[in-house]
Amino acid sequence: MIAPIPSPTWQPAAARVIPIAAPANLRTRGLVPEIVTLSWAPKSSADHFDFSLDLSAILDATGDHIALIERVDIPTASGDPTQLTVLWSSIVNGLACIMLGGGAPGETEEIIVYVVTQQGRRLAPKVLLAVTSETAATVPTPAPTMSGGVPVPPNAIQLPSVSILTDEDGQPYLIA
Repeated sequence: MIAPIPSPTWQPAAARVIPIAAPANLRTRGLVPEIVTLSWAPKSSADHFDFSLDLSAILDATGDHIALIERVDIPTASGDPTQLTVLWSSIVNGLACIMLGGGAPGETEEIIVYVVTQQGRRLAPKVLLAVTSETAATVPTPAPTMSGGVPVPPNAIQLPSVSILTDEDGQPYLIA
């Protein structure tokens, strides 16, 4: 499998990376595993931050790597214009990285990141994100998009003509 290519232009914030550990095989010993709740550091509604998942521990010794983020769901989203919104998602330096904006102050949102690996594994970690109540609800600023409405992540390959290099489906090619 192809290992991740380090992004030369943009790095995810280390403080907002959650490592996803392989679950302990406790059932073979007759034990019930503890359920661990994953949570990112809180953000205010006005913040536009990147949040990442590091799946390298789960994929360790398999030779597998993340191929794509299939989708990101926020089942707790309210439908309001200020709701927590995924501005873009991308694979950056081997991490599943998403940019989030907005959110209802004082609420804790649930985010499910659906990831597919190069060998076809499908993972869907669920992470909680608290939106602080220090600021008022804010409508998220949209990410830059291409003509078809596809968001442009920071590691998209940009040509000298300033256009974004895309595949046959109109998705941007990434330095990933």
